[in-house]
Amino acid sequence: MEEDRLQQAIKLVQAGNLEIAREQLELIIKADRNTIAAWHWYAQTWPKASEKVRVWETCLRYNPGSQLAQEALRDLKPSSPGETSPGTNLPALVVKPQTHSSPWLVWASIGLLAVVAVFAWMAVRNSPPKDPQQYKHVQPVEYYLYVPENYSGDRDWPLFIGVHGAGGSGLECWNLWQSYADAEGFILLCPSIPGDQTGFYQDVGESTVWNAIGDVKKEYRVKSRIFLSGFSAGAFFIQGFTYHYPQSVSGLSILSSGLYVNPNVFAELIPILVVIGDADQADAVQKSKMFVRDLQQYGFDVRYELMPGVRHAVTGDGVSSTINLFRKTISK
Repeated sequence: MEEDRLQQAIKLVQAGNLEIAREQLELIIKADRNTIAAWHWYAQTWPKASEKVRVWETCLRYNPGSQLAQEALRDLKPSSPGETSPGTNLPALVVKPQTHSSPWLVWASIGLLAVVAVFAWMAVRNSPPKDPQQYKHVQPVEYYLYVPENYSGDRDWPLFIGVHGAGGSGLECWNLWQSYADAEGFILLCPSIPGDQTGFYQDVGESTVWNAIGDVKKEYRVKSRIFLSGFSAGAFFIQGFTYHYPQSVSGLSILSSGLYVNPNVFAELIPILVVIGDADQADAVQKSKMFVRDLQQYGFDVRYELMPGVRHAVTGDGVSSTINLFRKTISK
């Protein structure tokens, strides 16, 4: 049976249906971590070399004796400085320090570096956006995951979790936060919580989040405390999550919540951001003000932003304030 499923997945890869193939291969690998052929084809579903490296490094953790994994990593990872490829005898390049330099040469060098920096910035800005479907996982729950390109397993990384509103999915949070992950140095996890336009159940949402976190921890090192940002129903959900798991949260970004818990249920004085538009529902705006007032009375580090003219939405200012709050929690 597994062999048939593997052959079907291989055909999908060869046909270019990478997302569907990845989903099938994830199921095969999770059923048997020692199926090296499945790891090989799973690596082919990821477009970037850095992503393939992570797949093979994970494979090696489960299969330390795999020659195929070792060879794949040798091919994918660039040689260390000073190393030469087998069969080459090129001398090392030696740069001798100069004792004197002309002022014009110094300014010319600075100008050249500035030009290079501008072109590099333009190249990054104009680079094509990443396809979120290539970062979608379906087991054990649906979630979108982005790991910074410079990720290394020698330390624990901050985990930033975005929670969507009622009737939404993790894709919305991916679109909102993915572009910040590399620059800010966090692993982004956006679970899709089951529900409808009226909301979702707290216990179902918490189970979904923990299942996604558990799956991420199998392959990546993350800090024990997570940063949570939620919009609308997701903003109320992360408050309940913090109440149930106070030791696991480093900070909260509450965006356009319609409901608020009593701050005295929070066991720790974590930093909190509350953002809402003044054109949102009047009842929600009033409750947000009372919530912030109570937080301040309890001694929380809280920032409140009432956005003029904004209805029920996330604004660029709200996103910037969330990133600023995240930076305050890096050491937690």
